[in-house]
Amino acid sequence: MATNVGSNDDWWESVPCHFIWGLEKKVTVNFQSVKTNLDSKLKTRKDVDWADSACDLLLFRGYLEVSDFVGVQSNIRKAEHFFQEADREAMKTTDELERNAYVTIATANRLWALRKKTTGKDKEKLNDRASLLEVLEDSWKKYQDVDDSREKINAYIDTVAAFAMSRLGVFKYKEAERRYRHAMKVLEQSVKSSWYQSLGMLIGRQSKHTAGPVPQYSEIANEVEYYKKALEIDPNNQSARCDLALALGRVPDHVQEAKQIIQQVDQKYCEIFVKKARFFRGQEENDKCIEVLREGERQTSLTANFYYQFALVYKDLTRIAHQQGDYQMKRDYREKEDQYLDECLNIDPMNVGALSDRAILYSMRGKFEEAEEVYLDIMNRFASSPFDLLTAQYRYARFIVHRNARCMDETSANAFEEVIKTACFILSTMGSLGDDTANNKYVIDSKERLEQYYQTNDARQKLQDLRNRTSSVGF
Repeated sequence: MATNVGSNDDWWESVPCHFIWGLEKKVTVNFQSVKTNLDSKLKTRKDVDWADSACDLLLFRGYLEVSDFVGVQSNIRKAEHFFQEADREAMKTTDELERNAYVTIATANRLWALRKKTTGKDKEKLNDRASLLEVLEDSWKKYQDVDDSREKINAYIDTVAAFAMSRLGVFKYKEAERRYRHAMKVLEQSVKSSWYQSLGMLIGRQSKHTAGPVPQYSEIANEVEYYKKALEIDPNNQSARCDLALALGRVPDHVQEAKQIIQQVDQKYCEIFVKKARFFRGQEENDKCIEVLREGERQTSLTANFYYQFALVYKDLTRIAHQQGDYQMKRDYREKEDQYLDECLNIDPMNVGALSDRAILYSMRGKFEEAEEVYLDIMNRFASSPFDLLTAQYRYARFIVHRNARCMDETSANAFEEVIKTACFILSTMGSLGDDTANNKYVIDSKERLEQYYQTNDARQKLQDLRNRTSSVGF
């Protein structure tokens, strides 16, 4: 169907795609970290026999290169690379409506990106626009008068939106969950294993905000149900099998069941090694964790998170060696931790966990200037990610106390006040301090230190103000 290239017809602006979903609003994760995580998945995809299309990932990754996220410098050429990959991936799908849903999003994204294009002749841009509009009319517009087709193509589009939203932090989880549920209701006969797995992960992330550190089975039942449904559709989805084991492993009465499930996972690629290592670390079986990682180390296409799991297990072993008074082993384990932090940060310089642990190691070695530089860098980079920011602020405040011969002063008090400020923001907007019980400990310790400091220094107004702010958000 030909399009009048000279017209002002901008009907395409309402076509659903990443640019109109408001993805850049209320994001609580670091933009660069999202890109790195997606790139890691793409890097290792050749090692994995993916049963489902990767279009949702490729389309989101392309959008990130031309998005309105703070700090993004548009790279239209790189975005086009991902959109072309998505087009090729879409051609592999056998369902016409699914295929056209992916083509629709890629084409609409291109049209929005074209508006950002500042180089090239106007005539060339006009011809590009005309070609894209013709594709969009064929993939989208012609289906809008057929109720059943329109509903199904919109459902497929919902899953692409949900994929993106599920990676942008806690404020997006409810909407991502709603879109997945709606899509699965409409596409009842075509539901994919990865959709159930993603829904399980979303349910799990949200339940961790309300469940205790040792949850009851009833608190994870829905999450478990969706992982099982993912495995019913695709028994070879070993990633979902690992997620099922990780969920059950949090409930004491189901640990043995979880161990049996994790032992059934025998595929050998990076994501699986990482999840199995997380499982055994969670069960404090450090030898098995190292055994899994050693096996994984012989594979190719390893990610930053793989090496970070290595660093974490040696961090645990360092703590145990210290408790046992074995200081030689403590030094050996710390050297290993340092080695794997290097490996992790060489791949992903924005890995917030590895950066924090690197700062801690600097501090332990008396390299206070280097430690402070890392902490300040983390707080600057992750200012838009409140949970990462809270952890970094608390560790920075503790670092100042340590540097000051373990004494509180006005500088450290101001640092702990920043922890309280971030905690109050999280509690006022979310009602919970997240899925890590450490967050509660950080805030409790910060408040207690400040109360003691203000009482000692007869700062009654500051003490009352602190108590008013924390009580107003229910802490």
